[in-house]
Amino acid sequence: MIENDKRNYDHENSQGPRRGRGSVFACIFLGITILLLVIVTLIKVRGEYNRAELISELEILSSSKVMETQNGFSAYNRDGAEGYSNSLKTIWNISYDFIDPIGRTSGDKCVFADRGGIEACVADEEGNVTMLRMPGQIREACISEDGISAFLCDGGEQDYIYLYDFKGEKLLEIRTDVRTMGFPVTIALSPDGKRLVTSYVEIEEEQSCRLTFYNFGEVGQNYSDKIVGSFTYDDEIVPYIKFVDNEHVCICAEYSAIIFRFSEIPEEIARIEYEGSIEGINVGDETIAIASRDESKGMEIRIYDKDGSDLSHIRTNVDFDEISVRNDEVIVTCSDAFIIYDEDGEEKIKTSIPYRIEAVIPTDKSDKYIIAVPGKAFMAQLVRGQKEDPEENEGVENEVSETLENASENELTEDEEIRDESFIGETE
Repeated sequence: MIENDKRNYDHENSQGPRRGRGSVFACIFLGITILLLVIVTLIKVRGEYNRAELISELEILSSSKVMETQNGFSAYNRDGAEGYSNSLKTIWNISYDFIDPIGRTSGDKCVFADRGGIEACVADEEGNVTMLRMPGQIREACISEDGISAFLCDGGEQDYIYLYDFKGEKLLEIRTDVRTMGFPVTIALSPDGKRLVTSYVEIEEEQSCRLTFYNFGEVGQNYSDKIVGSFTYDDEIVPYIKFVDNEHVCICAEYSAIIFRFSEIPEEIARIEYEGSIEGINVGDETIAIASRDESKGMEIRIYDKDGSDLSHIRTNVDFDEISVRNDEVIVTCSDAFIIYDEDGEEKIKTSIPYRIEAVIPTDKSDKYIIAVPGKAFMAQLVRGQKEDPEENEGVENEVSETLENASENELTEDEEIRDESFIGETE
């Protein structure tokens, strides 16, 4: 009985079955290797994104500026505004008569105002519209995701900031003295509408810029005029302020950018200096993209998180019209061309279409984008193909740059006059 057991044990540990298991593993390994080779070959054959196919289109307002909204985009001009879904359907429209229209958006809310005039209106994605009349001439406007709108108005020796809810009820009036505060440049409202930051230029013996932080929450009730912080910067003008979220705000001057943590009281947490001038900036949901230019590095786009940590650098010799950062991607438009980079600075696609591009807007599909051009919007499908030769790509960049240089020498058309001049490269 004992011998029987021993023979069975020896049989189970003989070399025959071992070779069988080894053969199975070898076959599996070989099969996986072949499968991987097939996948790699298919990827190479399929290639990377190298062109955009325009698969559908929609007529939009002519001579308009385009802004991205939460689930689509809006377009506005001197005669009115329209809202569109990300499936290229018209949702709402407004008629007005503005001489110098400005538009701002946050979430699905939009505000439109007549700079130098007294009329404004707010709209949401369902087409609900409220018309407003200001007590003074409008200089700047902004809106929160909750539909609270803020207006900076000229009152002669005194300027005013007004806050309204979406129904048109005035929530707050703030008076500022030009002699003590200076001349207003821009304002920004947090997504929840509880914090406001203003930029003023003081002109005395030397030019300086004053930033003022307002808190409309419980903490702000304990401060005069709800001002919870004020900072002065010499020899700088701040034309750009944008909240990243309710507690982080980005301030941008000509040669530097500053990030504040502003939950209750503002605190400067990052200051980013540039050797060259800042050419453009855009703030996304979690990240900030800043484009700068100097003689040694040329054009460079840096990506930061909301605390000011440097995430990636993008070098390019292509001049641009606009930059935007959405869905962990940086989108650069230049004349009839656009380039999309991922958050690591890797190029996703670089291509052109036979139209001057106003905006490139992501959809919920990673390979589909809305491309707005004068009078039209297209749904664009990114198409894969063989990777182009790097020298050819460089030639395309040079050609685009040359096209832009030639275009800049021409006079502005009526379409181009309506572009927002508050800051180069800014998009809402």
